[in-house]
Amino acid sequence: MSDYQAAAPLDQITPGQVHAVAFAGHMIGLTLLADGSPRAFQSLCPHDKANLAGGRIEGCTLHCPRHFARFDLDDGAVSAGWRIDDLKIYPARISAGQVEVDAAAVRANPPEGRKTVWIMG
Repeated sequence: MSDYQAAAPLDQITPGQVHAVAFAGHMIGLTLLADGSPRAFQSLCPHDKANLAGGRIEGCTLHCPRHFARFDLDDGAVSAGWRIDDLKIYPARISAGQVEVDAAAVRANPPEGRKTVWIMG
């Protein structure tokens, strides 16, 4: 079940720029595409954990600032030639002047992954 919660005021998110925000106990990235539609995603590159807040947006593609991998902001797919995980994408919408993100999706698939607990018996 979806659990949309405010992540940031709409007027604080600059179209075409990546903003790192604290949300539901995690850091996520937010941006607005040229058409005004919001995108929410993990804030660190899955390759080398570069902060994607320094990345560049072209159309619906995010360019990592460190090694220039490209990620599709619709589905998270990494560009050809990279053997890394896709970028985690979270449902986002605009409501009442806020960019809202589905907190249930973030909790189910956290940006930094899940911690593994080893039980030694």
